[in-house]
Amino acid sequence: MTDPVLACAAVLLLGLSTYRFFARGRRGRTPALRHTCCFAWCFGAFLELMAGQTRADIDHGTGLAGLSGMFTDHLKMGSAGFLALAAVSLRRPAADARALRLRQAGTALAVLSATVLFLLAGIREDGGQMVATGAFGPVALAGYDLVITGYVTCCLVTLARQTLHWTRQADTTALRTALGLITLTAAIGLLWAAWGFDDVLGALRSGRQLTTEDPVSLVLGRLCAVLLLAGATTLLWARAGRAARRWRAAYRSYRSLGPLWRALHAAFPQIALSSGRMPPADAELALYRRVIEIRDGLLILRRYRTAEAPAGAGGAPRGTDAAARAEATRIADALLRARVRDPDDGAPGTVPPAAEPHLPHIGGMEAETRWLGQIAQALRTLPPRAAGPR
Repeated sequence: MTDPVLACAAVLLLGLSTYRFFARGRRGRTPALRHTCCFAWCFGAFLELMAGQTRADIDHGTGLAGLSGMFTDHLKMGSAGFLALAAVSLRRPAADARALRLRQAGTALAVLSATVLFLLAGIREDGGQMVATGAFGPVALAGYDLVITGYVTCCLVTLARQTLHWTRQADTTALRTALGLITLTAAIGLLWAAWGFDDVLGALRSGRQLTTEDPVSLVLGRLCAVLLLAGATTLLWARAGRAARRWRAAYRSYRSLGPLWRALHAAFPQIALSSGRMPPADAELALYRRVIEIRDGLLILRRYRTAEAPAGAGGAPRGTDAAARAEATRIADALLRARVRDPDDGAPGTVPPAAEPHLPHIGGMEAETRWLGQIAQALRTLPPRAAGPR
């Protein structure tokens, strides 16, 4: 029976790592990225073997008892080794390749030792168990388990120490969360590896070992897979969340400018830069275009403004809301004048510099959008006679 959790985790790991490897291009593949992708490929294949009946198919297809178990254990060792290599490559300068070469040699030696011990054990299958039949079968099988468990433990300790160091230096919440999840994955992996010492004792006592993972190992494997995926994708989800919040803020600002834009567009249709509507995915671009169109409309409206504030403006505004309401009243008054006056014969309505639109000091697109939004909301609340079309 296929384990859906492990199968889904395997597919996601393999797909995500492959995408990252080829998306970076040849020049962008740093040693850390290569080692991380190799880890994901090894661990994804390991989870895929644990998830279904592939192990049994390998054993029956080749006729070699325990071959799938050895292959699975080698994938586990490779996963841990590549994790340690990734941690070392990020910790040390690129010019210091000695540590990487030592780690690679250690990985090769551990895999070779485990293979030799497995062959010396003379494994055969008996009722879902691997039985050591060689002269030194139980000792060789126990040594095989000890090499795998010890090597994985050493690699996970290296990873945990490095991620703890990085977590303390992380400057963003998302990065700290991702590193914290990876550190927790390493801790669960250490517990998972430590559980393998039970196989060492069992091999010494009886020379027997299960061909599949026991229930505790499966639970720990699921936890590692879920936590690892959560940690590996935290930054992606954080980036997607920031993009969604930016889209929401831009769309809300776009909607808030509606009353002012519609009033100006009704009087001056030529301010529209395009007759088509922007798709919802382009909320920031649509907001930018709407601000430009409003600015164009306000520039055209200058010829219809008067030097004196219209009645109801409340004199010199003292606060931001009062300033926005006063400016909205001036705009509404100018719009009423624009509907009944030809701009070319309205020389008396042309304003001197003192009657320019009220523009406070604007510190950027966000501040300008906020100011225009306040004017738009004030314009929406004005009496219909003064506000004109909305």
